Amino acid sequence: MRLCVAAALSIPVLAAFGGTSHAQEGFAFPSCISSTLANSGAQLARFIPPEAKGAPVSKLRGVVARTVTWKPGQTIKVCFRSGSEKAQERVARYAREWMQYANVVFDFGEGSTLRKCQGDGHEDIKIDFVDGKGWWSFFGTVSRQRDPSMNLQFFGVDTPRFANGQPAPESELRKTILHEFGHALGMLHEHQSPRANCDAEIDWEAAYAVGAKIGWPKEQVDRNFRQFLQNDEFNATEVDRRSIMHYSLPPQIFKGGTRSPCWVPENLDLSEKDRAFIRRIYPRPDPLVVASGPDQPVTRGVRRNTGGEDKDGLVKQYEDLLRQSGVDADKVRQLSKEFRAALAAK
Repeated sequence: MRLCVAAALSIPVLAAFGGTSHAQEGFAFPSCISSTLANSGAQLARFIPPEAKGAPVSKLRGVVARTVTWKPGQTIKVCFRSGSEKAQERVARYAREWMQYANVVFDFGEGSTLRKCQGDGHEDIKIDFVDGKGWWSFFGTVSRQRDPSMNLQFFGVDTPRFANGQPAPESELRKTILHEFGHALGMLHEHQSPRANCDAEIDWEAAYAVGAKIGWPKEQVDRNFRQFLQNDEFNATEVDRRSIMHYSLPPQIFKGGTRSPCWVPENLDLSEKDRAFIRRIYPRPDPLVVASGPDQPVTRGVRRNTGGEDKDGLVKQYEDLLRQSGVDADKVRQLSKEFRAALAAK
């Protein structure tokens, strides 16, 4: 499970909802199709120069990843460009489940009326429900720069239905909304992790054949299934096959079918590792520490300074880690200036 490091491309998907396509054969409709990164990680990979070596590099990756994640404790304003009242309420209800584990606030507006997008750019996440345009979300703070920044096709009505007219189970709707807000918090697809090794498990001719049945050219299959080549530079962790961010891909595309470690049943809920990971990325403040002594049993409550989110502090950490990694002074000054500019735009 990793944090994102670049903007997503918004690519339409054909699926079993609505009237745009036949149902996918043996393929649970993909929760998301836009965590497809063009030259994955290239936009921020420049902040970890190839000459950086040694143990400090792992810490350096974590500091760099902060440029595309929200601040712990941040209130993230969310608005809707369309959709029925019930559809909007459904999205808000399921998205807020992330708040049980991540120290952020998804602010959908006050009172019973949810926020409508004003088009002036002051909202952080802008949600639309354009049919035939896929389920997707831009990553992390990149969402601020895009309008819409998330699309939930066919979900904008009170009762979303499959192409056969049957109502979609609430569990399917919840799964997709959780998945897309995982991207909005900065998470990537688990099956595309460099540590998942799914490229070697997939029969690519079979994968292209499955893609062709749902209208995907080879390039689109590659963007959705192949592992990210550069993102192992950014907070890669042990692969979580139960993650809400892991596709349930059709078994016929794997050389080992359902025996392949990359084939998983549909994950409908946040896994324990999802919850632990997002807590780590968006930590809550440390508890109050009571200062006391023999003559003063209780003096005052002080909160320990965890650092990290102060931009000057992040820049200093970044500079120090570059130096410890063996990067020369001129390169440190140049990269530090670019890093500060990236944080300022966050």
